[in-house]
Amino acid sequence: MEMQLFIPGLICIILALVIMFRMMHYARFYAPSYFFWMGIILTVVGIVSLIHPLTFLFILNRYIAVYVMLSGLLLSIVSLLSPVKVEHTPTTDQEIDALMPDYSFNEYHEVRIKASPERARQILQVTGVKDIPAARALMKIRGIADEDVDMSDRAANNKGGSDCFSTPDFNFFVVAPNEYITVMIIKSAMFTNGSGRPAPPEIASLEEFKSFNTPGYVKVAVNFRFISVNNEETLLTTETRVQGIIACDSSVFARYWRIIYPGSAIIRRVLLDTIKKRAQLPV
Repeated sequence: MEMQLFIPGLICIILALVIMFRMMHYARFYAPSYFFWMGIILTVVGIVSLIHPLTFLFILNRYIAVYVMLSGLLLSIVSLLSPVKVEHTPTTDQEIDALMPDYSFNEYHEVRIKASPERARQILQVTGVKDIPAARALMKIRGIADEDVDMSDRAANNKGGSDCFSTPDFNFFVVAPNEYITVMIIKSAMFTNGSGRPAPPEIASLEEFKSFNTPGYVKVAVNFRFISVNNEETLLTTETRVQGIIACDSSVFARYWRIIYPGSAIIRRVLLDTIKKRAQLPV
């Protein structure tokens, strides 16, 4: 075959790589999740090629299509079922380090804002996921949100005291002048919603969160830090840490996390970008 027949395929591959590297701006590379979705894409391409071989993607016949489809399925299954690794916090200057020093899943995002920490806090206090169309759409795609409920509602229902900082989505415990933490407990079997287990408890204190040890659930801690930079800018960071009560809980939750991770990371990134944009508007 003439080489020009494969030029569209080469262009598609280059575009896919560009999109993947662009995605890393929103969702850092997390191999099990990225490989799962690569496997899904290969599976879909293979199925389509069984109907009509996509020769421009170098799938010249249906035999190759079968190999592509099976390779994609295998890659996705292996990615979902790969072992879960427990990590220990690499930092010591955050309160979340003492609250959850060991975790199996995490996200970290940061943004520099040309505004004071106080201004950034004010914007966070009035900004919710439901106010951001792109984030709201992603929540729906994740299957967590409906018209009234989303993942963050479980943290918004926490019984905070006078030292809490509330936003439309969360009740934060003010653990340091520049660090707020919100926590929640969710069922490890997110696909089936763990219907045989009681609803996760609402959290009244960080001590209650730390002492909870009932199998079948995972703990989630999220912090926001406002770090002053030259008294003119703010480095706003947020980290999410997740750990199962027992190893089995982390393994079960891993299947859910590896599927939704890109969307979850994009939601956080969009939230930070929205806070930055609003905080930098003239007062």
